[in-house]
Amino acid sequence: MATTTVIGEVPPYVSDDEMDASEMEHNGNKKREKKRQRNWVEKMVFINTEEAEEAMIKEDQRSYHHTNTTATEKRNFIDVIKSKLVVKNVTLTFIYYLNLQMIKIPTEVKTIIQESFELKLKPKAIIEVLHECGITTPSIHQLNNFLRTIKSKKLDPTSISLGEIEKWCLKSSQSIPESDDAPFFALYQIIYDDDGDINENKFRFFITIKRLLQTASISKKIHADATYKLVWQGFPVLIIGATDLDRHLHLFGMAICSNETTQDFRFRFRSLQKGMKKLNLEEIDPDFLIADDADAIRNAFQDVFGEKKWLCVGRICVEM
Repeated sequence: MATTTVIGEVPPYVSDDEMDASEMEHNGNKKREKKRQRNWVEKMVFINTEEAEEAMIKEDQRSYHHTNTTATEKRNFIDVIKSKLVVKNVTLTFIYYLNLQMIKIPTEVKTIIQESFELKLKPKAIIEVLHECGITTPSIHQLNNFLRTIKSKKLDPTSISLGEIEKWCLKSSQSIPESDDAPFFALYQIIYDDDGDINENKFRFFITIKRLLQTASISKKIHADATYKLVWQGFPVLIIGATDLDRHLHLFGMAICSNETTQDFRFRFRSLQKGMKKLNLEEIDPDFLIADDADAIRNAFQDVFGEKKWLCVGRICVEM
């Protein structure tokens, strides 16, 4: 079968200024907005550079000075705290003045921003507050940078290294606190390079308090699970506890591990035993485990406590 080749006419090259809006719409392309230019306003004229610099120093404190030399002229750039001045060395010396947004956020403005942050206002709402106060607002970039500084001081860091975790665990596990409600590490493991661990576990630690372990010593039914509703550094918290007759959960502690394998759940059960041993409590001997249909949890429970009864949460809910 013969085919026909259609060759379209290639339009001549035109610049952006020559292409009108109708042509842009026809081609389906958005017209590029022109870059915003600075509007310089002539403020003062001097006969030489020295006289201009003296006037600028009197007007405002100079903070930075540099010179840009081109083939046609020489420019002295002088940045001051609230404005930017340019001195052009031509026949006469002209000073052009440009208002800029604040280079640094003043202390009084920082105070208002911090108060707004405490009220949990978003950046746009904070800018509106500054407008209502009649204050020159910083740029959104400056505001976000300052808000990040506030968060870093008030909140924990967004990431933590394995070495920092080890120091934290070591410090909190050296002694048992006197208070019944003070947390401590019952057990922890930090693994930097374990070739024998196919799942490449990196860390495991178990946090509890005396009061929770005292409850565990009289419990015979253990609930164990991993929840993604409560996470730490992106890792799910592995919980363990017991329920009363009113179906209220009483935690024994919580573990955070880099994985959710049988080894991790086994660590959680052994940490519970270790914590009770540190407090000289009676060794826990549960009658059965209540958990979901996860082999890792069930196998770990049997490894630590032996052959026990197991109740699947899913089956219980279906029967109810």
